[in-house]
Amino acid sequence: MLVILKRDDEEISRQAAQLVASAVRKKPALTLGLATGSTMVGVYKHLVALNKQGSLDFSRVVTFNLDEYLGLSAAHPQSFHYFMQEPYSRWNHPRQLRSVLRVL
Repeated sequence: MLVILKRDDEEISRQAAQLVASAVRKKPALTLGLATGSTMVGVYKHLVALNKQGSLDFSRVVTFNLDEYLGLSAAHPQSFHYFMQEPYSRWNHPRQLRSVLRVL
């Protein structure tokens, strides 16, 4: 197990984004399970920045959200589907490669 210690949330978010970016560069059609909620906001912020700089391409990455609240529609402001529209809208990630797990 790899344990990485950093001073603060900013440093760990940057490091986590670099690990994800490295994996995407090695395998451009990588499948990522994306956690939602406030813990990951910093990581997504750094991934968006890398994409905007042109150093990371999400056009072939397949993603799925790991979480969702039972009974909330995708359009509900408190749903994780809604929450993830922010990072998705800022990187070059085609809608057809995004998935949200649904509990039936």
